[in-house]
Amino acid sequence: MDPTLERTLLGIAHALFINRLHLLRLTEVVRHGIRPDPQDGSMQLPANLDREVRQQAIDFVLTCFPEEMGPLINQAKKEWLRPA
Repeated sequence: MDPTLERTLLGIAHALFINRLHLLRLTEVVRHGIRPDPQDGSMQLPANLDREVRQQAIDFVLTCFPEEMGPLINQAKKEWLRPA
């Protein structure tokens, strides 16, 4: 695959991942009634639930692209999932 096309498709995949992850996290925040942390205002999901929504977001991205892109997306997800 052309490297420019590959980078473009991975960029789109990353954007889909971030968008889906944000939506899933917001849904869980509302569903579980999570309130802002008094010190920093963040609304963190429990670790096991956060892992689950991250996996769901990856699975969503994998369904949006042809199977041939799977290895590239799985390689890129290591960077996407690392702590900020």
